[in-house]
Amino acid sequence: MQIWNTYRNRTIGYWLQSKGINIIPNIRWGDERTYEFAFEGIEKGGTVAVGTYGCLQNKDDRYYFEKGLKELVGSLQPNTIVSYSYAPDNIFKKYKEKGINVIVIPSYFDTIKVGQF
Repeated sequence: MQIWNTYRNRTIGYWLQSKGINIIPNIRWGDERTYEFAFEGIEKGGTVAVGTYGCLQNKDDRYYFEKGLKELVGSLQPNTIVSYSYAPDNIFKKYKEKGINVIVIPSYFDTIKVGQF
């Protein structure tokens, strides 16, 4: 199912690009078994999107997110990471210090919690 969903993600991205629409590829992974297909077909040195919502709720989820993010940065060497939800400094600061631009786009739920929406 994860491979199928990654395929659908890439196919829709390709179709949008073929219509002249700029896209930011969304990268999702699980454990190390998913890295090969999760990062496949993504241009090195570009911009990628990651979502942290639901990925940092417990110790195990956080471990797999951090490990996968490290693998993503090593494999794809992005110049920009767009995090839709939030990007805690204890996870993203080391990538900012390496010169990777980290852009945070708060989720709808994050904005209504603080009354900004």
